[in-house]
Amino acid sequence: MGSRASDPALDFALKCVSAVQSAYGTKGDVSKRFRARCRHLVESLYYSGLAYTLAYVVSKAGSSALNSALEAPVPDKIIEHVKQVKEAEEASYALYGAFLLVFLKQAGVSEVVGAKTVLDVLGNLNGSATAAIAEAKALRFAEWLKRLAEGIFEAE
Repeated sequence: MGSRASDPALDFALKCVSAVQSAYGTKGDVSKRFRARCRHLVESLYYSGLAYTLAYVVSKAGSSALNSALEAPVPDKIIEHVKQVKEAEEASYALYGAFLLVFLKQAGVSEVVGAKTVLDVLGNLNGSATAAIAEAKALRFAEWLKRLAEGIFEAE
């Protein structure tokens, strides 16, 4: 049998869920809320689009962790930054948004690759001819993240 190429969306989703599990466990408040974000925000991506969903995440988490993720696109570094956030709700949104941005950057999405801040990403997505490609990649990653989070973390 021939070998099949791995799915980059699944690969990165596995790293993200493992990092959250290592940092917060499977039953902690942040883990439970992260699971809820994974379940809810995939619907937002599907129905409202990538730009709206990112703007919503920024409204809940602030831009600090997301901007930091663009500079240091590694799950463990993201968690290190997010652990400075005191509130579990804010942390769960920050983790989700940061992981999403990093995946899109790693996937070579042009609207994210050269961006320094999440506001740059939003500006690049607005009116972009290739935003639909970015959304398709975001949805694939979000679906994997949702399934893995549902299986690993306890519900709220």
